[in-house]
Order: sequence, then C-alpha cells, then structure tokens
Amino acid sequence: MAVTVRWLLAQRDLGLGLRAGAAATDVPITFVITTELSDPTPWLAGGEMLLTTGIGIPPGDEGCREYVRQLTERGVSALGFGVGVSRESAPSALVAAADEYGLALVDVPLPTPFVAVARTVIDEIARRANRSQVAAGRAQQRMTRAAVAGGPSATLRELAVGCGGTALLLDRSGRVVQAHPVDVDPAVSREVGELARAHRAASAVGPVTAADAVGRATIVTQPIRVGDREHGHLGVVLPHEPLATDHVLIGHANSLLALDFERPLRLLRAQWRINAAALRLVLSAGGDSDEAARLVDEAADPGGVRALVVRGGEAVAVVAAVRAALHDAGRPVFVAEASHGVVVALLGGADGRTFADGLVAGLAPGERARLQSGLGAPHAAGAVADAVRAAELAARAARPGGGTVDASALAGRTLFTDPGTRGALTALDRALLEPLRAQDRDLAQALRAYLENHGQWEGTAAALGVHRHTARARVARAEEVLGVDLKSARVRAELLLALLLGDE
Repeated sequence: MAVTVRWLLAQRDLGLGLRAGAAATDVPITFVITTELSDPTPWLAGGEMLLTTGIGIPPGDEGCREYVRQLTERGVSALGFGVGVSRESAPSALVAAADEYGLALVDVPLPTPFVAVARTVIDEIARRANRSQVAAGRAQQRMTRAAVAGGPSATLRELAVGCGGTALLLDRSGRVVQAHPVDVDPAVSREVGELARAHRAASAVGPVTAADAVGRATIVTQPIRVGDREHGHLGVVLPHEPLATDHVLIGHANSLLALDFERPLRLLRAQWRINAAALRLVLSAGGDSDEAARLVDEAADPGGVRALVVRGGEAVAVVAAVRAALHDAGRPVFVAEASHGVVVALLGGADGRTFADGLVAGLAPGERARLQSGLGAPHAAGAVADAVRAAELAARAARPGGGTVDASALAGRTLFTDPGTRGALTALDRALLEPLRAQDRDLAQALRAYLENHGQWEGTAAALGVHRHTARARVARAEEVLGVDLKSARVRAELLLALLLGDE
C-alpha cells in the first residue's frame, strides 16, 4: 500500500493543511524534493512531492497556471507550499490552477521544516517496503511448504493469496490447465494465453482488456523452463500494477513449478502409480476415499474433467503411451487399466478428439488399428465416475482404428453399443433381412427408404429415384417376402434398426 497525500495530511505533528486538489489526495508519493526553480520538471521522474516557498514560481496568474500545468504533465504527486517565508499564503491563482489540474496543494506551516516532511515520507516508504519484504518472505515459506505437500495446485493457491490476484498454470500451447481461484473469466483466460504465446521465451506484463475487467487489472506471464526444456507458462492476473513483491512471489512460484516438472523420472513414475491407484479406487464399486477423490480432482481444468476410455489394445503399451503423451503436454497424469484390456485416462474439460487421438499416436500403427477410443462429455471435477461411464459408452460405439468417438456424437448410435441389443438386432438381420438382400437388393433398399422416411411415399420415391407407384410396389413386395405387418410401429422400428446395423 503506497504512501499518499491523504496519509501525509493525517500526520498531525507536521501540521499540514490541504488548500486545493482534494480529488488528488489518494495519489501515491514516491519521493520528496525541495526546489525553487521556475521549471523543475527536467529533473523529475514523476511521483514526487515538491516543496517550495514560492520564490521561483513565475509571477502573475498565467505564470502560476503554467507552473502547475508543467508539474501535472510530469506526473508530480503533490505540491507543498511553505507559508510565512516569502509569502504569507499560496497565491490565489496557484490555488485555482491546482484545483483546475487536479494537483494536491498543501500548506506547510513555518514551524515545520521541509526536511521533516521529506523524512516522514521517506521513512514511511522504507518501513512499508520492509514490511512488504517480510510479508513476501513469509509468503515464500508458505508457498514452499505448500508445493512440497500439495504440488502445483497448492503452489498456485498460495501465489494467488500472496499477490491478491488469480494464478494460472498454462501448458506449452498457452492453454490454461489449472487456476486458483477456479472461476476465472474465460475472456481473461484467453488474454493470459495470448500474452504467454506472444512471449514464449520471456516474461511479459500487459493490461486486462476484457469488457468486464474491474479497474487497472494487469496480467503477468513467465515461461516455466529449465535450460532448453519448456514446461509451460505461469500467469498471474493482478487487480493493480505489479509490485516488486509480486514479481518476487511470481518468480519463486515459477521456480517451484519448474522443480516439480523436473522431478526425476523415478519419482514421476511413483506419482503416476499413486495417481492410477487413486483413480481405480474412485472407480471401484463402493470406493469412497476422500483423499483419493481430492487427488483425482487435480486432473480437472477450469472446464471440468473428461474421461478417455481405450479398448482393444495391449493395456500395458496403451498406458505407457498415454502417460508419456500427457507428461509431454505438461498435464496431470491419471491413467490406469480399469479392467482387463480397458484403459482409462482423465483429461481436461476443454480437451477434444484431436488431443485424445494424439495421446495414442506414439503406438505402432498395427496397435492403433485395434483400438476403440471413446471420449466422455465434460463433467464436474467430483464426477469422475460419471465421466468414465460416458466415455465407456462412446468407446463401445467406436470402430477399431477409427479414431476417438466423442460422446456428444452418440445420438442415434447408443443402442448399437450395447452387446445384448446389438446381438438381438444382428440375429433379426440374419434371419429376415439377409435373405431379402440375397433375393432382391432393390427390395431391401426400398424397405429402408420407406422406414427412414416414416412411411411417406413422396420421400421414399425421392430417396430411391423412382416413381411413387414403383416405390409402393417394391415395399409391398418386401412386406410380402418378409411376412411382416408394416402397419405395426414396433415392427417398423425393429426392422429399421436391424437394417442400419446390417448395412454398417
């Protein structure tokens, strides 16, 4: 918290009084300087409080106005006027100009030395800086302990608390994978990612431009790297311009995250085994471990968690490939063989089919050709079991080697994923429809067109490219050959499903 004009006025032993510029009393003061120059601005950096007896102030109303204009344009924080030395009070033109330009004008009484004002401000700045350094040191200690006990998510939490903002962990592509607090505005997350991608190899500072950003919010990003190894980016959204202590805490968090990413492979593999055991426990019948559930929650990103289920391959090889791909992408690694030949992996809620397909790209082509992969819809972090069930349904609908099936694309295919339903429809197809195709394929096509067009003759004829009477004749002949009653909705539904399955 900065030393302001308001704070200085509250130091009663100085006896200062505000003459003008009441709207500027919350402006920070960075230094105090005494000057009698008519234009001291070439020797100023901005943020200073000037103390003067008025000797050098240009004469006349216009001279006072120009003097104040130059000071405000240079970024001077306040002007202290020593009364009772060369003048009994500040010139009225100076007071009017200070109000006009928004510069705090303070009366300094004759008994108060200018050096006392300067010493009061400088001592308070030093005291606050020391307090900030002490607080930063304690925050670093808390962050280190949190990193040892809780990993990256705990590091982000302590960084967010220490800086009073939001801490985000991004992968190498600039995608947010973890955040604290978790409810980050998506627009702000995108801006953090854009800044990180624009400065892949260096730290960067930029403003938040999202429409609903409050005040002067600022983004700070840093690459997380050790030597030539990139592990992603650290981003922080601050509600203010970054302070020196903010940079210290961000740098410390970056080092802790880098150390976590650089843990020896032996320790990583041990952690992956623990993660896999926790995942199996959460998925097991009656599994109810709060500790395991909290650990598995780390797989989620701000969009929740998605499950990937891979069937049909050599489980050991699939687990190894998916673990390596997740680790290379800088993601939490939660991969386990949930049952014989079925591998489950947890992804972030924003991950899609392309990312899921890339996780098995390291397998040999022959191995990939056997895989059935399904990706469940995004779920809340605490609903991992539900996410896995959705992914299992999608995996059963996938063709071997045909890439990942997203659960959102399952509408109209769900019944075919159930082995019992699929077996019954296959039996119906073999008993009735295969003989029909063998006898006359045109009849089978006419029957399917009729069923898909809900018994509408215009649509059926258009689908077949024939006249309505021809379509009617073919459907009637198919009904006769099959010995069924197409007026029955149940018959029509079962025949259509069997036809669809048989024509796959």
